Amino acid sequence: MLDPRSRLWSLILGMAVVALFALGALHGVSADDPASDRAPGLRALTSSTTTFTTPLSGGVYVWKAGRLLPAAHARVSTGTSLVRADASGRFEFTAEERTGQLTVVQPGYNNVQRPVYRDRSVIVLRKLVVRAIFVPFLEIEKQEVQDFVSDLIERDLINAVVVDLKDEGGRVIPFAANETARVMKADAQFAFPRTTSFLEQLGEQGVYRIGRIVTFFDPWFSAWHPQHSLHNLSGGRFRDSNGNSWASPFSFEARRYNIEIGMAAAGYVDEIQYDYVRLPYESVLERSQFSEAERVATINRFAQEAGDALHQVGLAVSFDTFGVISTAGNDQGIGQSVAGVAPHLDYVSPMVYPSGWTPGSFGFAYPPAHPGAVVGRNVQATIELIDEPGSAVVRPWLQDFTDYQSRGLAYHADFVHAQIEATAEVGGIGFMLWDPSLRYQLDALQRAVSIDWTWPD
Repeated sequence: MLDPRSRLWSLILGMAVVALFALGALHGVSADDPASDRAPGLRALTSSTTTFTTPLSGGVYVWKAGRLLPAAHARVSTGTSLVRADASGRFEFTAEERTGQLTVVQPGYNNVQRPVYRDRSVIVLRKLVVRAIFVPFLEIEKQEVQDFVSDLIERDLINAVVVDLKDEGGRVIPFAANETARVMKADAQFAFPRTTSFLEQLGEQGVYRIGRIVTFFDPWFSAWHPQHSLHNLSGGRFRDSNGNSWASPFSFEARRYNIEIGMAAAGYVDEIQYDYVRLPYESVLERSQFSEAERVATINRFAQEAGDALHQVGLAVSFDTFGVISTAGNDQGIGQSVAGVAPHLDYVSPMVYPSGWTPGSFGFAYPPAHPGAVVGRNVQATIELIDEPGSAVVRPWLQDFTDYQSRGLAYHADFVHAQIEATAEVGGIGFMLWDPSLRYQLDALQRAVSIDWTWPD
């Protein structure tokens, strides 16, 4: 017997096929079973041994306000070729581009991976509102942490999790290690047997898995490859105020290293999230030789390179940005531009923690005491910077840790809920909570289940 959700999706697919035949949009279309939208583990695509002699065409659609609408600009891939659906949701691959598999990535909707052997296909996407918590590197391997995450999932308090693939020290989780990481032994000191099976299990349960990569803040890579690191104006390797060196975003090799880690993780996560995708704030380094336009161009270039590579293997892509970038009117010296990276991504995630705002921001003498208003204004400002069709939607990082400014406010459930509610009210889609200590406000997560979210037109 089908469960209620399966019966609903069987009805939806039936309606979709009827509607498409009635409209004459596609002839001889075969709509695949939505239950196969994501194969267990969302394995990276490999070439099929089947030889195709005819093109593959089809359409990607979404349900909105009771209507079947085209998923314009959806990214559709065979694993070797990547196209974007047109304004009517249609796509086409030549016979040579076919592999027997398709993936579809569309911001605000679940990724799709399915085998396709017929010549025409209809794909109907399901809305996705990420409700996620962050679990740090090493912590995810602990059985008690996995039990904690599983309990939250079983209680429907979360439907997604963010885990580190590469952390602030440059350490790489073994299953995501590429050849460069293995040569540097960036993965050699760590074993994650339980994490590998746990992430596969989450994928089979339909949990959305986000792999976080700490990008250019990478002491490990820069120590092994000083020629691909940031340098002072004097020529020496740059070190920030904490004594750490950074990989250079101007280096193709440094950019490619982080892209390859994301690609290697395709069997275990649904999305790659790049953090520290910027230059450091300190001014006495190589970036002082570059204009704002040049700094922004190199981060935008990385967004394009990562988006092209990771969308081809069926992964969504997101960037973490500083909240101030959405309101400052410039790159603040770090190269980030929401408008510049959004066309290449699926999600832009401003880190809008109220404790990060100085007194007077948004007209508040003490911003951490006004979490809902601060988050709402910054998320809205971020959304307003994204106007190109097919660009990323905004899904912020929210504060679930004690205020670190002078008053040291406890961030209780009401404060966390206010941030989530404000995100939904201004047009954000989903959220991620940050607290490396894992002391999350569960009541706020419970209240978030009933929030209504509005998808952009």
